[in-house]
Amino acid sequence: MGCQVEKYHHTLTQILMGLLNQGFTLEAVEEAQPPEEMMGIPGMEQEKRRPMMLLVKARR
Repeated sequence: MGCQVEKYHHTLTQILMGLLNQGFTLEAVEEAQPPEEMMGIPGMEQEKRRPMMLLVKARR
């Protein structure tokens, strides 16, 4: 990307309770999974156990 990216790691509790404590209602939670055709890439099987993205839909 040509620049330094600062990463942040948060627990599910921090993410979801942070939204709930601010008055949001959770509508959907999904852990993004790689498509089947990518499963042959080294290390990709770990993404089923430890997904790199969490998608949360919340409404206030």
